Amino acid sequence: MREELLKLDGVGPKVADCILLFSLKRFDVFPIDVWVRRVMNELYIHQEQEEKVSKKMLEKLATEKFLSIAGIAQQYLFYWKRETS
Repeated sequence: MREELLKLDGVGPKVADCILLFSLKRFDVFPIDVWVRRVMNELYIHQEQEEKVSKKMLEKLATEKFLSIAGIAQQYLFYWKRETS
């Protein structure tokens, strides 16, 4: 399904993941944006230059750490980071 969404004009990886998470209740999907990258680096990875943390690394960590509720965890992480920054 993600691949089909990515074929649409203007739909990139984050938007596709958000559609899967919020519209199709795919709680295993972990949308990644700058805020999610920052909080994941801050709490778990500790890379000095957080912009160098790869999406692949974040996806792997989210899958290992949050299992089938990664999307729900993403929402809590996003909210916490936005509120505490």
